[in-house]
Amino acid sequence: MTDTAVAPGVATASPSAAAGAGPGPEDRQSRFVSDVMALHDRMNLRGLAASISPEHLLYLARRPDGLVVLAARHRGIPERYLIGIYGFRLAQYLRLRFASESLAFRRALFSEPHGGHRAEEVHVLAMDERTGAILRYVSLVGAPESDPADPRDPDRTPFPCERAHRINLFDHVSFEEEVATSEVWEVKRLVHRGPQGGDNGATRLRVTLELMLGFYTALGRIRPGVKVLVGDGEEGVAIQRTLRSLREITVLEGTVPSLPADDLMFPLYTQREVVKAFAARAPRGGELDELIGQLQCALAHEDLLLGFRSMVGQVGGQLRRVTI
Repeated sequence: MTDTAVAPGVATASPSAAAGAGPGPEDRQSRFVSDVMALHDRMNLRGLAASISPEHLLYLARRPDGLVVLAARHRGIPERYLIGIYGFRLAQYLRLRFASESLAFRRALFSEPHGGHRAEEVHVLAMDERTGAILRYVSLVGAPESDPADPRDPDRTPFPCERAHRINLFDHVSFEEEVATSEVWEVKRLVHRGPQGGDNGATRLRVTLELMLGFYTALGRIRPGVKVLVGDGEEGVAIQRTLRSLREITVLEGTVPSLPADDLMFPLYTQREVVKAFAARAPRGGELDELIGQLQCALAHEDLLLGFRSMVGQVGGQLRRVTI
């Protein structure tokens, strides 16, 4: 920094108050983040379902009121739509302050980076066909390694939640049958669009149930079959919601998760309450068919809330804890 000489008696003003001075870095960052969220509020993904080839489309349901729910493999979605999907994810995480505003600004990001995917990913989303807006979204991410491995192998590549918690989940959680990494998938990025005019509890619940129906139908169509679901979240939020459809979830107590400061998503572990890693046996075969039937019955019930409560009661999800 250099000093500037000022003639005696001449009034001076700070740079921010100087006439014609532009906005400061914080103002530019705030405006950039607002613009990203506004951009994706207007994003139109009409035509997405028609653009996915049948071999990559795991689920598609069109409802008379314009609600569309689909699940598709990442590699089967055209790039222009992937930008919209990853942009929606970024916008909602910025809104929740789960993504770093400063990193998004400095890197001029309007979409989550998604190049160089090593792991397979399945995108499940509910959208309004009339506006092309995503309403609710969740992702399933497969093993980082293409070749099946023993999940207890200390040399295997960890799943994202394991990397954040710096553990191997399978050192602490066991299952009755043998499991390969190719049969383990991580649940990620469960987000919904910010509050919209006309939203009500019944509408939100219906979209949630429709997304769950798409999620579990797609889960049953992944090959090799999914035996274990992993992930992380706050016990009173994401994990509690997952218990509504899974019979048992094991959560790990005692980890201190974090991401490096240069990771776009590092606020995930600074802005939330205690975040716990979890693992659960995925429903398969007759159990999965039964769950899908329960979801369909809940959606067909004349009182959606009663139908939902009946489904949750039949699942009877239980939480198991392991302290490490």
